[in-house]
Amino acid sequence: MQLLRVLKVPVRSVVDTLFPPTCWMDKEAVGAEGGLSEKVRMEIGQLAAQNYCRCCGLTVGPFAVNDWRNRCHRCGERDAGVKRTARVGTFSEPLITLVHRLKFGRSWEVALVLAPFLRHAIERVAEESGVGVDYLVPVPLHWTRRAQRGFNQAEELARQTAMLGEWKVRCPLRRVRRTAQQARIDSPMQRAENLRGAFVCRKDAALAGKHLWLIDDVSTTGATLHAAAMAIAKLPKELRPASLSAAVICITDHGSPPPVAEIVG
Repeated sequence: MQLLRVLKVPVRSVVDTLFPPTCWMDKEAVGAEGGLSEKVRMEIGQLAAQNYCRCCGLTVGPFAVNDWRNRCHRCGERDAGVKRTARVGTFSEPLITLVHRLKFGRSWEVALVLAPFLRHAIERVAEESGVGVDYLVPVPLHWTRRAQRGFNQAEELARQTAMLGEWKVRCPLRRVRRTAQQARIDSPMQRAENLRGAFVCRKDAALAGKHLWLIDDVSTTGATLHAAAMAIAKLPKELRPASLSAAVICITDHGSPPPVAEIVG
């Protein structure tokens, strides 16, 4: 994969000269770095500005008070096994197309344009909750699926985001069981069962007392994050992190936000 990236550089310079780069989404002209037009970036910014619960990551009303210590009345819909959640937006356009391009289109470059949004989301929740960011921990793929895709999209996101935030990436998790694709399973209970025992966490002394952020592209029911979090929770007490949070590009936001009256009343 690394060789392909090196080879792409001279090829891309020639192609860009003959065919100036356009936005992946709306085909508008973009700078030499390629990627997204200003319009699409603004659309993502609007998604990022939506109000959401800092515990579960689900959308809440515009006047809800965001405090990671107070669970919203939608938290029961999702248990990711973490104390706080940061997100870029909901699973809607243009994030759907970009995540699919990253995940299934072998376009690791998408992580470059999504990383600034993910960094901002992490910084915001970390500041609000008063926790640090010691390590970004990508949710791993099984080695067979990684071989099929050529890379792990969560790891690409983690590494690009870490460079922007001047953070570190740690990969203590390993996926020891190949599971059915979560996207093919509708039931939340079946999703959780599908991932039972799928992850293990190696005993890494560097994690002890640190603030970890699990990184993934999409959270649908929270089952994947929960399974990864449980693997970390099984570490011996002296090796456990001080806190465990999660950050994703988008969350599948089932249902509508509760009425404002329910929040402020």
